[in-house]
Amino acid sequence: MNLEFQTPRDIESPLGDNLRILRVNRGVEVKRRIGMTLVELTVVMIVFTIVLSSVLLMFTDLTRRSNIALGEVERYSELFKVDSLIQAELSKAGPNVEKITLVRESEEGPARGLRYMVSLPFVRGKVTKQFYIDEGRLFIWEKQSGQGDFPADSTADVIESLDNSENIIFSSSSFDHVDLEFESVNGGSVSYSIMLSSPDGTRTHRSSVRLINVK
Repeated sequence: MNLEFQTPRDIESPLGDNLRILRVNRGVEVKRRIGMTLVELTVVMIVFTIVLSSVLLMFTDLTRRSNIALGEVERYSELFKVDSLIQAELSKAGPNVEKITLVRESEEGPARGLRYMVSLPFVRGKVTKQFYIDEGRLFIWEKQSGQGDFPADSTADVIESLDNSENIIFSSSSFDHVDLEFESVNGGSVSYSIMLSSPDGTRTHRSSVRLINVK
């Protein structure tokens, strides 16, 4: 009896390249390729790298924007604190404000302080107070009124150093982003500017407070 051996033949699968069908005699053997080709792996790595880079860029941008927003909140918080301190102190000055003038460190320099005399009947008589900013901190000192507290010319400003520390009755914490300048005193109304420093420049907040007890 003669036996005939057949060489296996590859049959293309309609399902794609990952499937090979070998026909041997009357049997059919199916083989599947397991794993990924180098091209497929390269494509996956490229896609993964692009996605990861996009996520990192988004995270970096979000962190930067968050830091900027937190900085703005901190700066405006200082501005509102300084403004509220000025409003609270000057609006309650009294019961009678008799004299009030600006305080400058030099004739041409900005007015960093405000000096005023208040009358406290049945308590301490007349008291001279000074509200000013020095090295980023707000101070208030007071003392019994005396000659020389105010210039003979009632319209003149006081020229003196603002670092006098005696009789301090109030001092604030340090403000890193604000500066203060008193601009004018007209009819018992005090106008002032608060300068807010930021990375993109200086912003000026202008306000005023009315001394309701001024004579």
